[in-house]
Amino acid sequence: MTAEAQLATYFADLEPELAEFGKALRAKLRKRLPGLFEVVYLYARQGKLVLAYSPTANGYEALCSLALHANSVQLFFAQGPQLAKADPQKLLQGRGKTARYVALQSLAEFDRQEVEALLAAAVSLAELRLDPKAKGAVIIKAEAQKRRAQRAR
Repeated sequence: MTAEAQLATYFADLEPELAEFGKALRAKLRKRLPGLFEVVYLYARQGKLVLAYSPTANGYEALCSLALHANSVQLFFAQGPQLAKADPQKLLQGRGKTARYVALQSLAEFDRQEVEALLAAAVSLAELRLDPKAKGAVIIKAEAQKRRAQRAR
């Protein structure tokens, strides 16, 4: 099964409205962050699907991540505390030492100029040069997560 097909099965397991919202946000992020790897994590026990946008195949090096929960959708920024200067509207939530997030209820919220400013600041902080012609790969880490959990048991 291809990575895209596997990701489609993860979306199919979500509530239909959440899946459609997640797919639309994914399309916008892929367009906004061309060439980055899309590292996919599935946290089945928590009912959470996470898509991390990283310059490498490692999700922990992601610039930002989209977390889809049954009750909420969040756009996480890895350099959250440093992005506070680019957040005059105080959209960033959380108190983590590294990550902060913006809660999203609709596509219109993602399209806000303030969210775009946060994305631009995150790209700048990471010192990335995005290539509009580049096509990022989808990397599924969910199976590796399952194997680690089984070994831990």
